[in-house]
Amino acid sequence: MTIHKFLYTGALATLLCSCGNYEKAEQPAYSLDETIHVTRLEDHNYELQLNKTGNWNIYTGNSPETINWNNVQVLSETQNILNIANPQPAKRLFFAAVSESDTLYLSEREIVLEHSFNFRDIGGIPTKDGKHTKFGMLYRSGEISELSKEDLAYMEEIGLATILDLRSNYEIEEQPDIYPNGVNWLHMPIGNMDNKDPKAMLKQITDADPETFDGDAMMEQFSVEFVEHPEPFKKLFQKIVEDGDSPILFHCSAGKDRTGFTSAFILYTLGVDKETIMDEYVLSNFYRYPHNESTIKKAATFYGIDERILRPLMGVKRSYLERGFKEIEAKYGSVDNFLQTEIGVDSLVQAKLRHRYLR
Repeated sequence: MTIHKFLYTGALATLLCSCGNYEKAEQPAYSLDETIHVTRLEDHNYELQLNKTGNWNIYTGNSPETINWNNVQVLSETQNILNIANPQPAKRLFFAAVSESDTLYLSEREIVLEHSFNFRDIGGIPTKDGKHTKFGMLYRSGEISELSKEDLAYMEEIGLATILDLRSNYEIEEQPDIYPNGVNWLHMPIGNMDNKDPKAMLKQITDADPETFDGDAMMEQFSVEFVEHPEPFKKLFQKIVEDGDSPILFHCSAGKDRTGFTSAFILYTLGVDKETIMDEYVLSNFYRYPHNESTIKKAATFYGIDERILRPLMGVKRSYLERGFKEIEAKYGSVDNFLQTEIGVDSLVQAKLRHRYLR
């Protein structure tokens, strides 16, 4: 169970209430470097924003394979924002952006759901050899235990076929997933959470002295533990390889630690450079910002938990993932060697996944 669940279910109600330190943080920057950023608006229409120089012809369709090449709109340095109406609000739109030298296939990164957060598509990320990950194939998120009918309908619309739940047995018992009929749900636990007492972990947090508590060290240790116990990642990759060409969602409770490492290993396998992997990893701070601020403020106001204790636990830092990579390189020499010897990602698996998920 995540920290915010303890707060909102009253698990801390027995604590002596006192006001803890809290100051609202600024919205984290959007960390991915994108030529064109796509947003699905609240009214289900779309906004495309050009972030670099150049002129792009924009074409629209309900999938990358059904783009209407007969209807063109333009993004340029003088018109760098383009609003596109969605004639079927329940449907997702995809876009082809064509310049003199390149063609990009795009859609929204954030899958906006009423009762889930940090749900995003990891498409559109460039690889070292000039390709991009495909939109509409690989998704990552936080928990999906309270989805509305509208949320479920949009999950059906994006064609989700398989859910890989990375949480512990305890977390699943407390907050079981909700998902559309016909989706294949699989339990792929990562980390050793079932052997950790949630109440003891919570007490460690509530009893912590903000002057001495080292949340960064705690989070970095989790990264080391992921590397020390690679077996779950091997099973997960085996399932992804077997799953075929259908969309997959992998998720944990917050969608940032177990999910973040899974995403990092997948993107590395697909040929994305480490710096871009880091950028995608810390993007959780951007998407979790409203949720995190609400929880941290509540913890400080009602339960006296200092923000300096919670902020490192509820966010991500590059140093957390870097610590994991350093552990891998110290033990295995390289991430490539780790993926091959421990996860089973040999050249054949790598080629198969790149053929499936890159464009």
